[in-house]
Amino acid sequence: MRLSKSRLGDLLVKKGLISDDQLIVALKTQKLLSAPLGETLKQLGFISDTALKSTLVQQAIYRGMAFCLTAFIGFSSLSFAKSARAETFSSQSQQVQKAAISIPGMGSLNLKKDYRLFGSREARSTNLNAFTKFTGVIHRFNASLSANNSNWVSDIMRFRNLSEAQKIEQVNRYVNAVPYVEDAQTYGVSDYWATPAEFFARNAGDCEDFALAKYRALSMLGISKDDMRIVIVQDKIKNIPHAVLVVYSAEGPVILDNQSQVVSEARHVQRYKPIYSLNEQAWWRHTS
Repeated sequence: MRLSKSRLGDLLVKKGLISDDQLIVALKTQKLLSAPLGETLKQLGFISDTALKSTLVQQAIYRGMAFCLTAFIGFSSLSFAKSARAETFSSQSQQVQKAAISIPGMGSLNLKKDYRLFGSREARSTNLNAFTKFTGVIHRFNASLSANNSNWVSDIMRFRNLSEAQKIEQVNRYVNAVPYVEDAQTYGVSDYWATPAEFFARNAGDCEDFALAKYRALSMLGISKDDMRIVIVQDKIKNIPHAVLVVYSAEGPVILDNQSQVVSEARHVQRYKPIYSLNEQAWWRHTS
């Protein structure tokens, strides 16, 4: 194996432990979780703890070999002596330690609704510590509630006397009127979870911003947060990660998607493979 193939994701793909598609999904999810790649791969169920630790050891060995080679070249040529530096193994050691930590709160299938979202199996956990961007945006939104008497709040509250199905339909249509714009263009960073106030003020957002705005809007209209989840999925048509909102309505689970003006019954949606879902009470890992 070439020494340049020392990055964890490259090594796992090279060894056949994960696919290229799984690596893409994990890298996107890693940004959402703000967690090490190895821990993210474990939480997604893409790799076992044993395989991860074995690969991390191999990664450390290759980086050690690269260091030795660099040092040898540096000492043999004074003109390059200053460039002979080694990357320490502290980050690898920390990642091995994190990989050995179990996921607290993770239990067996324990759903409020007897439904397998997109045909998946679900494992529920009440530990949201890894989801710092989600919990952070919820905290920012709650802290600014008194300042949220803006046009979007007034517009949403116009739907308060409608039926549940009508509220869902109107909120989906209202939020989807906002243009889709990548975070890099709107906020100058690759991944940013905007509050609904930021989303509507900038009149721009990406998929998780749409899902979160719908989640908060429907909550304001009286739909229980426990009956809703933001779902991170793999779009099997576009082959990219995506986010939607599922509402467990009285008529069954429905999907609110910024890629569609139609609120669809979840059982009729075939293009998505769920990775994980979450609300303010818990998160669920989805497996085939």
